[in-house]
Amino acid sequence: MRHGVPKAIIVAVALLTGACSSKPADRAHDEAPDGGVTISKTSVPVSDDSLRAGDVRIVATNGGIDLALIGDSISSGLSPAALKKVHEETDTAKVSGTGFGASIEKMVKGTVQGAIGTRVSFPVSAVREARYDGEKIVFEWNGEPRKIFENTKVDGKPLLASFPPEEARRFVDAVNARKGKPKNL
Repeated sequence: MRHGVPKAIIVAVALLTGACSSKPADRAHDEAPDGGVTISKTSVPVSDDSLRAGDVRIVATNGGIDLALIGDSISSGLSPAALKKVHEETDTAKVSGTGFGASIEKMVKGTVQGAIGTRVSFPVSAVREARYDGEKIVFEWNGEPRKIFENTKVDGKPLLASFPPEEARRFVDAVNARKGKPKNL
């Protein structure tokens, strides 16, 4: 897991960068209020214990990134385990010393602490249907496709191909159930 967390942070930054830094014309559909991508900061990560009936969270094989169906939104960000580890490793109270180096360390760790709970999400209504094609989760979109998840990599492979097959199928089935569609076959 030691190597998964830094990679997870890089993936989370890539998700945010992709959502925030693409050309305005490319982002128009991703940020549309009627089904676009939303970037939000959660104060406390939602644990599996607090998921309601029909909600699902799956975690990438490296343990660092999750994909969640919570309520009427699909979101991705650092997994609860990765968030906990990063919180521990960036605890500014553990910084010793009072010099310039300690001040820089506190500033950097404080900045990381402020950004790590960020999630990228979009409404379930933006998805016509979801399926698992044997390798990855595939979203069929209503209107223009959202490219944020397709353009993000985890350990060199697409984010949506980074989940264990059974978990990916379970996630797809939950999305389709939420939409009143049949299970992935």
